[in-house]
Amino acid sequence: MAGLDLTQFLLATLVMAAASVVQLAAGVGAALVGAPLLLVIEPRLVPVAFSAAAMVLLLGQWRANAGAVPAGLLRPAVAGVVAGTAIGLALGAAWPELASRRGCGVVILVAAALTLLSPPVAPRPPVLAGVGLVSGVMGGLAAVHGPLIGLAVSHLPAAAARGFLGLFWLIAQGTLLLLAVPAGRADWNTPLLALELLPGVAVGAALSGPARRWLTGPRLRAGILALATTAGALLVIAG
Repeated sequence: MAGLDLTQFLLATLVMAAASVVQLAAGVGAALVGAPLLLVIEPRLVPVAFSAAAMVLLLGQWRANAGAVPAGLLRPAVAGVVAGTAIGLALGAAWPELASRRGCGVVILVAAALTLLSPPVAPRPPVLAGVGLVSGVMGGLAAVHGPLIGLAVSHLPAAAARGFLGLFWLIAQGTLLLLAVPAGRADWNTPLLALELLPGVAVGAALSGPARRWLTGPRLRAGILALATTAGALLVIAG
């Protein structure tokens, strides 16, 4: 199999543009918007190709806020997410149904529910390690690392939270990429698929500035959850 056909490429570009706008405007949300919709378009795009393309966004997010990142909180969360990502990839390799469209749809619905229903999480090191572990397992299966760790650092100032999450997800996605080949989740087509997602990232980056003026607060949260829930449900139904 080669890369995307023209229709898939155009749809994937729109999805990546939307995911990039959300991530750059809010500091969170790219995976909940991008991963489920890309799975509908072409399952090979998730988790590895999407994660590779998303690293461009996360690097910029982290660098813009690097000076505000609280290292003491970051270490346990990173230890947890590295271990969890390895576990998630191993589970997907051992039980392929977990990494199928239906399995990923379930993971995405769980992530959306956690985002909607979970109370604030106390940011103590053991809690962050556990949250990182669970986030890594979800990311290794479906590229959705975000909801719990976002709640865990929601108390931080905006710049610190964006920097923390940018570096956390950058390390999580890097771990996923390093382990994807041994886990059987990537092949020689994967780099081509990742490259085909980059035009959408560029479009989203260009649109993110104007979008920040209206894509904020409850409107942004509701939109992310609606997209993720709809796409997750479609994946479960379609199987």
